[in-house]
Amino acid sequence: MSTSTSTSAMNPTVGGLHEVIFSVRDIEQASRFYQEVVGYQLIARRESSRAQLSAWNVDEPARCQEVLLGNPGDAEGYIRLVQFEGVDQVVIRSSGQSWDPGGIFDINMRAMDLNRVFEDFQKAGWNGVSDPIRYQFGDFDVSEVLMKGPEDIVIAMMERHAPTLQGYPNLKRLSHVFNSSHISKNVETTLDFFINRLGFKVYMHANSIDRKAGPNVLGFPHNVNAQIQLPVYIVHPEGTNMGSLEFLQVKGLEGTDFSDRAIPPNLGILMYRFPISDAKAYAQLLEERGVAIHISPRELVIEPYGKVSVFAVRSPEGIWIEFVEFNPPGQTSGT
Repeated sequence: MSTSTSTSAMNPTVGGLHEVIFSVRDIEQASRFYQEVVGYQLIARRESSRAQLSAWNVDEPARCQEVLLGNPGDAEGYIRLVQFEGVDQVVIRSSGQSWDPGGIFDINMRAMDLNRVFEDFQKAGWNGVSDPIRYQFGDFDVSEVLMKGPEDIVIAMMERHAPTLQGYPNLKRLSHVFNSSHISKNVETTLDFFINRLGFKVYMHANSIDRKAGPNVLGFPHNVNAQIQLPVYIVHPEGTNMGSLEFLQVKGLEGTDFSDRAIPPNLGILMYRFPISDAKAYAQLLEERGVAIHISPRELVIEPYGKVSVFAVRSPEGIWIEFVEFNPPGQTSGT
């Protein structure tokens, strides 16, 4: 299978991951957690417009509150909390395991002092998939832990020991969301979607990670960890790691497929937002490449950006991906 896409200079430009949207039951409680424990600051809050709910296929009489949070000093990798009211919901990855495909598995943040943050998450009622694990990932010496909280939301936190971490001037406790992972049903199909259809580029590929018997980041049974095949890809619109997506296939373990649940207004990590220079042109380009447009381009007002043009697609794992043309393109205001 080819993993390259020829693009002309006239093609719309896609930037790195700008927002991840979490659907929560209690937006006030969640907002306090991300401010007090994670260390994020409040950027904006509002009630969703009827046009926004329509774009998410959520009908009346439903209402929705929104809160936008971000790491102080960073202009990307935000978390937007949404709380729907007056509508039935299920948890997207209910009791999900790290080998279950479908939906968004986790978001990734850099940590300054992982052990301390791990303890603070535990005090706030979050549970670890495992305790922090130190391992070698290619040339990188890292410690990592995956914490699961309300709505089965998983946050992966990573501390770099060597080489020295660069490019995070605002890292004081936890960073902005620099990456997000999902579990693929078929890694070749997922790779084709992101590379040949969306036009993303491969930043990193590894045939396997952390493959020794014993404790491991993903919480696999110790006695079978070394036997599991785990191909991993990290992709990004421009081929970097800042605002990237990671997908892996757990070969050897079978679980629940949550793909059909990964839609609004269900609970958990709900969707991605990527900036795009020209939403209509990019939507047309994707249609020409055989991508089904899930929500057609339309104008919305999204705080704090103002009027934007947005459309949505869904990945083979059911992940809802929005591409947003900010005004001015690719930029935010009021943050």
